[in-house]
Amino acid sequence: EELTGETQTVAELDIRVNAYIPEKYIESSAGRLDSYKQIAEISSVADYKRVYSSLMDTYGELPRAVENLLVIAALKSYAAKFGVRKISLIKGVGALEFSGLESLGDKRIQAAMDKYAGHVRLNMTEAPVLEFFGYKENVTLMAEMTKFLKFAVTFV
Repeated sequence: EELTGETQTVAELDIRVNAYIPEKYIESSAGRLDSYKQIAEISSVADYKRVYSSLMDTYGELPRAVENLLVIAALKSYAAKFGVRKISLIKGVGALEFSGLESLGDKRIQAAMDKYAGHVRLNMTEAPVLEFFGYKENVTLMAEMTKFLKFAVTFV
């Protein structure tokens, strides 16, 4: 999708999960480097699925650390579309910190907040922050945060 006039900033990350490609999974350093390049280029859920399938077909079942890396790449990409300043995941709570209140006034974000009402809350203590909760696995939490932003991006 074409986004004009929006500056895309890369969010600061504070995500405490293992996110790397183990040498046991891809033994050749050239293979690992190529995979990291593919992962860095993920900018949509479709890209995520393509890279996931490619790794699965070539190297087999993805270790959790690789899965985390892919989900983080997709999450960062969608977060950039809304000017998210910081993405964090601490003790089972995910957070998207926005640079200003105008982001929360975006009707697409409001629609996503309605859709995810049972798992998202607004925290205005220090900055406008959407907190995500109620997911057992970190990878599930990050995937749901990504789906939230994807829904917002595609909301009309």
